[in-house]
Amino acid sequence: MNEPHLRQRLTADFGRLVWRTLSAYALIVIGVSGAVSELSLRRALDHSTDVIESLLGLYSDPGGERTAVAPAMLADQLLGMSEPFLITRAVPTAGGGRSVYFLSSTMPAKEVSAGASPEEVRQQVVAAIAERGRWRYRVGHRRVGDFDIYVAGSRMPYLIAMLGLGAVALALLPAAALLANRATRSTVEAALLPFARTVAETQSIDAQDLTRRVTTPTGLAEVTEMADVINELIARVERAHSALEAFTADASHELRTPLTYFRAQVQWALVENRSAEEMREALGDIGREIEQTTKMIEDLLLIARGENQQLDLARQPFDLVEVIRDVEEVTEAMASGRDITIETMSNGSTVALGDPDRTRQILLNLASNAVRYTADGTVTFEVLRRNGLVGVAVADTGVGIAPEDLERVFDRFHRTEYSRSRAHGGAGLGLTIARMLAELQGGSISVDSTPGEGSRFVLWLPAGD
Repeated sequence: MNEPHLRQRLTADFGRLVWRTLSAYALIVIGVSGAVSELSLRRALDHSTDVIESLLGLYSDPGGERTAVAPAMLADQLLGMSEPFLITRAVPTAGGGRSVYFLSSTMPAKEVSAGASPEEVRQQVVAAIAERGRWRYRVGHRRVGDFDIYVAGSRMPYLIAMLGLGAVALALLPAAALLANRATRSTVEAALLPFARTVAETQSIDAQDLTRRVTTPTGLAEVTEMADVINELIARVERAHSALEAFTADASHELRTPLTYFRAQVQWALVENRSAEEMREALGDIGREIEQTTKMIEDLLLIARGENQQLDLARQPFDLVEVIRDVEEVTEAMASGRDITIETMSNGSTVALGDPDRTRQILLNLASNAVRYTADGTVTFEVLRRNGLVGVAVADTGVGIAPEDLERVFDRFHRTEYSRSRAHGGAGLGLTIARMLAELQGGSISVDSTPGEGSRFVLWLPAGD
């Protein structure tokens, strides 16, 4: 499927917008010109009607009565006006009827018909104007006593002007649209230049050099925001790539050790003249190593599921103190036969929000480490509260952690100098799993330690109340 380029799409869209805008502007100009011309014509007709009305009031016959029709002097003055006009007047007759006269610029003082009503005369006047093309004229009408004044003004002058204006607009519109289209194309290209640079820089980054980043700022806020998102994505890919490389190397090393051990045990058992007791001892060692390897593989699968958001965790309120009591019982069993005191400090029920089973698993990992690295002393569970969070501190008086190991203590397969032995330190995945499970519940784990004095791990979870 061939999709249009953004440059082509924007240029075409802006081109259509320019055409519509220019066309609408031309129509608006013509419409406004016509409206202004019509208003001017109307004001001119009103002025002419005012003049005619004032002249009608100046003339009367010698007896002081108004004449039936305007005398010649009035007709001469009216004929001097520029606009065509017509004045009608209904005069009573001796028989009770009415005679209607009219005065126009072409034929003053002529009787229309005997007995015709003013309405009939008005209809005749309107019909006469319509015959000449009413759209070409604007007619002003005013009733002044017995008189009806009609003044007609031609629309032709401004119609011709509007026609010329429209012709000019039609002639110039293509040229204006062409210039606007070129300006639009150059503007779009300039606006898309940061996009092009960002795309080129992104394409130049490959898996062999994930330390490179897209240059910011780009000169355009939206592109800079996109570049920042790309940089964050590359950073996550870099971390994942580094973690994958480290995981592959560490897992290969950790799996190579038990496989080497299995091979050695099998080769030793296959030597002739091995006693049954020696065979049982070899098989027992292999079985224990298989259990450790199986546990390590299960932990790796758990970490993979958690990092891929495929681990189902409950999110519900639960009593954190009850979970601590369960962990305390297991910890006492782990410390059996050793001079270790298990203590819990809490003030009643404390409600946390999360998964009680996974929280128990976290605390068991922390307690197991505390017991493992404490020859004699105390392992303490302490319930904490802070700004909408509840926590559990697991403290011991063991060997502690060296400062150079504190930053890496939660990394996969990392074991401190004191715990290099697999028999003593495990596979180095317990704290990694604990931190992952805490973060999946919206919590966190921190650690403080002093070599020779002990360590203190603190698990924080959202408060459930």
